[in-house]
Formats: sequence, C-alpha cells, structure tokens
Amino acid sequence: MAVVFLLDLDNTLCDNDLARGRLTEATVRVLGPALSDEYWRTYEEVRDERGFVDFLETHRRFGRDRPDAPGEPLDRAIFDLPYADTRYPAALEVIARLRRVGTVVILSDGDPVFQPLKAARAGIAAAVDGNVLVFAHKEEHLDDVARLFPAERYVAVDDKAGVLARMKLVWGERVGTVHVAQGKYADDPYDGPRPDALIARIADAPALLGTADALRRFLEGASMRGGSTDAERRAR
Repeated sequence: MAVVFLLDLDNTLCDNDLARGRLTEATVRVLGPALSDEYWRTYEEVRDERGFVDFLETHRRFGRDRPDAPGEPLDRAIFDLPYADTRYPAALEVIARLRRVGTVVILSDGDPVFQPLKAARAGIAAAVDGNVLVFAHKEEHLDDVARLFPAERYVAVDDKAGVLARMKLVWGERVGTVHVAQGKYADDPYDGPRPDALIARIADAPALLGTADALRRFLEGASMRGGSTDAERRAR
C-alpha cells in the first residue's frame, strides 16, 4: 500500500514556542523593549486577520508604521535565527524511520516564503528530499496534496487537533490522524472527529507508525473509526 505521511512543522517537528521566545529576545536587542512589543502586536494582528503567521506582511506593516526602525537588523534577527537549534531532538530520526515505510511530506500552514525557509534552516527540508508544501490553510488544499503526492492512504501528524479533524471530515478513512500533544495547542478542545491516535511527543511516532506491521495496525484502526465523532459512534 502506498502511504504518504503528512507531517506538520511548527510544534510537531520544531519547537515553535522556543523559536518565538528566541525571536522575542532578538527583537528586544534590535528594537528595544517598546518597539519590540509593538512589532509583536503587529504580528498578532496579522495572524488574527489572515489565520496564519505571515512574517513578510508583519515586516511590511511594521516598516510602514515605523520607518525609523532598523530594517536590515530586524530582517536578520527574524530570518537568520538558527532554526536547527529549535528542532525537536528526535525529529530527523522520526523522519528517517517513517521513510522506511512511506513517503514523508512536510505539510504546513504559513506564508509561502518564510515557512519553506524555516524548514530549510531547520534541516527538515533536506531530510524529506525537499517535499515541503505550505498553504495558508492546508486542510483546504487536500486535492492539491493528493495531486502532488498520490497515495492510497495518508497519515497526518499535527499538534492541532482541530486541523486533523477538518482533514478527517474531508478525507474520511483515507487519512489516519495522529495528534502530537506538544506546544501551546496541546490542550485545545476537540471540535469534530477525534484523532485516531494521541502521542505525547514526536519521538513516539516510530513506535506507532515506523514499521510495516505497526503502520498496518494503525491504518486498520483508522478505517474502523472512519472519521465519525464520538457522539455519532455512540449513536450507532
């Protein structure tokens, strides 16, 4: 069976909370505390408007509102962060193990410039042979994913249970979903179909998916659950 693993990036393979902390330290050094706070307020405004992180638009708006701010040092502080230092220790080993039983693709939300750059700087893009897809809202582009990486079954691994639920609603038993309870979204309430599996950290993924037998058992279980909600299953 041809299987494609769709791995999220932020707080799945890379510790985005750690990255955000280091970025904040860098903007304080470059801008000072007051302007740094203003920069991150702009960041949050852009994220709320667009529904995803867009550093390019954040830079554009901040530069428009604060033309006296040091633009080049700010660019370097954001885009030159050593993202490999924020990668979860097991991330590359997980990718290597999953590649033994399927194709591994990074499927991330975010802006189309910064997210691929982050994946490359973190060493993730090279580990998946450049198989990196970035969409503003990835669950709205599953047809594109299937066209670019056709497979009989998909396994989506993400720190956001809501994203996994929306993927399950579109693809049903075609996708098995794994919620990685890492990062600030780990405790978000479920809305829709619950994930087919819950793991505490990305390092636990190979035990669940990393051999042909384990993957078969997981996919058989996902097919039995079929994407229904808990309430729907109880009603059957």
